[in-house]
Parts: sequence; structure tokens; C-alpha cells
Amino acid sequence: MKKTLYNIIIVFVLIGLTSCDKFLSITPPHKLVVDNSVTTYDGAVSILNGMYASLSKGSGTSTSDFFGGSPFIALSAQAGVGRAGGVAYYNMSYLSTQSAFSTYWQQWYACVNSANAAIIGISGLADNKFPSIEVKTRMLSEARTFRAWVYSHLMWCFSHYWADDEYGVLWREDIADFKNIFADRISVKESYEKILADVEEGVKNLPDYTTSKRLSKQMAKVIKAKLLMNRGWAGDYAAALTIVDDIIATSPAVFKMDPDMKKVFNDAWDSNEVLWSRYTEDATGRAYGEASYSQIIIQAGDAWSAANQNNPSSLKSFFPEFDNWIKADPRFAQTMGWARAISATGILYFCPTKLARQGRASTDLMNDKFTTYYFRYPELYLMQAELRARTNQSLANSIAPINLMRSKRTNPVLPALDVPANLEQLMETIFREYCLELYQENGSEWFASVRIKKGNQPILYLMKPDITPVGVEKYCWPIPSTETSTNKMIKPNPGYDN
Repeated sequence: MKKTLYNIIIVFVLIGLTSCDKFLSITPPHKLVVDNSVTTYDGAVSILNGMYASLSKGSGTSTSDFFGGSPFIALSAQAGVGRAGGVAYYNMSYLSTQSAFSTYWQQWYACVNSANAAIIGISGLADNKFPSIEVKTRMLSEARTFRAWVYSHLMWCFSHYWADDEYGVLWREDIADFKNIFADRISVKESYEKILADVEEGVKNLPDYTTSKRLSKQMAKVIKAKLLMNRGWAGDYAAALTIVDDIIATSPAVFKMDPDMKKVFNDAWDSNEVLWSRYTEDATGRAYGEASYSQIIIQAGDAWSAANQNNPSSLKSFFPEFDNWIKADPRFAQTMGWARAISATGILYFCPTKLARQGRASTDLMNDKFTTYYFRYPELYLMQAELRARTNQSLANSIAPINLMRSKRTNPVLPALDVPANLEQLMETIFREYCLELYQENGSEWFASVRIKKGNQPILYLMKPDITPVGVEKYCWPIPSTETSTNKMIKPNPGYDN
């Protein structure tokens, strides 16, 4: 078995109490057993900050993009949008032996482990060690919301999130060690109960949004709404719409869309349009920690030549249907451009510069603001439009949030869309907007592609007309062979090779 998977211990980052942002990618100077690690309020702050650091480091000490762009370019390829994820994802022909799945599984559970360490450590510290009981409650809620967010991705990517069956998550509330590492999965229903219980603590107790570098009350609400919308059981769409309406109506004024789309991506985690992102500190090799955005999507693009310098092809970056959409959309010029690859010759490629930025060939760009956008404000309007349609509101009411979203931009100017003629056209319009606004950012285009139907098939087959339809079991990835070969108690996902 892989030692790093089964011998994870707590990362305890010793930093100053006032350094709220200096925590996400510092090499931890101490690794302590949790029972001995949290004895003061400063220790509680540190273990919570170490939890955030796990987004970049998982169970290791070097930054990596297992929760950066890597899984989201894979999901984009599954949706038939971006090519950088690779053909196996496009064809949904993945195998349990793919190394990426082992990495995601191992490192996402390392993030769960870090959240559990924070929950156990903070819970065990006496109330009188905190400035107030409210501070302790907030810190516990932050850790539980973080755990809910990680488990949401384990649910969406490795479980039957759409079904009421036995293929839920492998749930852990204790620190993983050799005594408890082997376990089976819980049911999908129980998985949702546990994840939603965690996120409810964030809804109740987290503060309002002030920065994308930490979780907030609004992000907790988003997690809950997305869980319900992707699940789609009876009453879920109405409940999710209520949550989204509430976020839009009650969020602090600082959280808002920026009129300038280009500026959003230039500002990265400092943009007030970004609700949560993966922040990494300066001088930590940000480009390496976001290799999928700083390298892979670049080299998937059209290499510069004298012949194409004024007319590069975006078809290298995108599959044909989406390429037709994006080239005709005003957002094309704001999200595409030339970026330099890290190579001896430093070749330029035409690629999605909203994520690739300028690339990483020169040393002064290695610590540019490479980041993963877990959630931006426009997605609220997209969710609101879809949820209105799913709760039988009129075509005009359902398209209205998208036109409001489009009206918020001045660079580029996005004209209002006509009211679609029927529900199928409306849903296709909503899906197009998910893809055009959010491509390769957070996986939303993939989940929309299986939720939204065209005819009798998920709309993903509009994007990928050349593939044979697959069964719903392919909507999630296989449990990695590295897990099933050692943990004999766990059930593999049906329809795969293990």
C-alpha cells in the first residue's frame, strides 16, 4: 500500500495569530499528534490554518494541483468542452488504474483528515481558552464546512450522487490511522445527511464574505444549494432555489459582479466577484502548484507560428461544438490569448489565458496569481435561472437572471438574450451560459451536462456526438485500484475494472 495514503498525521502550522492569510502554502515546521497539538487558542488558529494549507499540499509538503485546475479540466473534457483533460475523460473510458484518480482520492482524503484534526483539536480545547464561545463555534463551523466541501467533491466524483443506493462516500470523522483505515462506504442517503449536517453549521455560524481566501456563510449556502441541485430528488430544486434567492438578496454589498471580466481574472483571489478560490502565498511556486493551468492548458493550445500569429485556432483548446460557441461569444476575447510555455524555447500558445494568465516561462511569472476559482458570483444567476425553470416558472422569468448577469458586464458588452420558445430551448441556453461563463473553472459545465437534457439524452451528447452513450455508472469515476486492492472492505463502483 502507499504509505502516504495510510500514514497521514496532522499538519500543524505554527504561525502568528494575526497572520490570517499567511497559511496556505507554508512548509509546516511541525507534524504533531492531534492530542498534543491544540493546547492554546493560537494552536487552534494554527490547526485551522493548516487545514486550508491541505488544499495545496494534501499529505505532502510540496504544492500540487489535486484541488487546483487538474480535476476541473478533466470534468470539462467529460462535458465535451475543453481538450486539456484528455481523451479518456472525453470518451468516459477511464480505468481504476489511472494515476490521477489515486492522487485525487489520496489527497482529498488528506484534506478530510486535516479538517478532522481541526474539529477534534478545537472541540477538545476548553471554552475558556477562546476569546468567546462564539469564536470557538465559528472555528468549528469553518472546519466542518471545509470538510463538507471536500466530501461534496468525493460524492460528486466518486459516488452515485444522483441515486438513493449503497454507493456513497467513505466517511471519516476520526484521524486516519492503521486502526481505522479499512472501512466500507456508507449509503448515498446517509452521505448526504452527514455532509448537509456539516454545511448547515457553516450556514448558521460562519461570518459573511469579506475575502475569497476563507470560507464564508455565503459559500456554505452555495455548497448546500449545489448539493441539492446536483442530487435532484423530490423537493431539492425548490429548496435550492430558496437558498440561491437568499444569497443574492442578503449577501454583503462587497460580494458582487465586476463589470470588467478581464479584470476579474487579473485580480484573481482579490476580485470581489470571487466567493472562494485556492489562494497560495507569494514565493511558493504558484505556477507549479497550478500546473494544469500554468502548463497543461497552455500546451493544449495552438502553438505560435508566423502563419497563425494573427489568426490562431481555438480548436486546439476546445472540442468542436463548444469551439463554435465560444468563438461567436464576446467573452472569447476576454478569456483567450497568448501564453508562454515553460520550455527551452518558451513557445507561445493560444489558450485560455483567464486561467493560464501569461504562462510561466520567465521567472518573474512563477508567482503570478495562478489560482482555481471554486465559485464566482455569475454562477448564482446561472443556478437561479436553471432552478426557476425546474420549478415551473415562466420562460421569461427563467431567462431573466441570465440577462441580468449579462447586463452587469461592460467589458465585454453582452446583449440580452431573447426569451426561448420552449423549455428545451431554455435549458439549452442555460447550459450554453454555464459553459461560456465558467469553462474549465470548477466542473460546473460537467454537472450541468448530465442534469440538462436535450431530447431523451443528457445534453453532453450534443457536445460529443461522436461517442456512444454510456450508462449512468460512468457519471462518476471508479474507486482507485490503489484503494480497492488494499481496503478489502470498500465496494468498488459498478461498471468498472475493479
